[in-house]
Amino acid sequence: MSDLDAVNTATGEVDEAPSTQLVPLNLADLDEDTLIAMFPTPVQATGALLMARRVLADAPAILNTRSKALKDAKRTLLVARGYARMKAPGKTADDRRVEQESDAQVITAGEWVDTCELALEYAREVRKSLSEDIDILRSLNTNFRAEHKS
Repeated sequence: MSDLDAVNTATGEVDEAPSTQLVPLNLADLDEDTLIAMFPTPVQATGALLMARRVLADAPAILNTRSKALKDAKRTLLVARGYARMKAPGKTADDRRVEQESDAQVITAGEWVDTCELALEYAREVRKSLSEDIDILRSLNTNFRAEHKS
């Protein structure tokens, strides 16, 4: 299983394989060879840059999908509220509004709107962090090229 197989490109979630190793926190106790092994090679940095660019290229489509899902969820919430208001037994508009907000379909639709908003915000944050990662990886690649030229 490659590292790319462990990443769900739609959600950005990483399925940690048993081969995933944590970085030791006590760096002072590590010897030089272990420290050097922790840093990426030029090929690894280039590969990471290519992977990040490929994932970032999918970001507009994912953001569009999540934005559309949020609009659909808000529309569903409006319909659920209208239907609940129509069938509410209250005599005044305020009574019907109170009844409408306690309707199970309205609550479910409201929760779905919240979920869609969170998913859209998560996608925006992933896009932003990927852009920052790409900047870092570009810098690493530039430094590697300069080291190998001299």
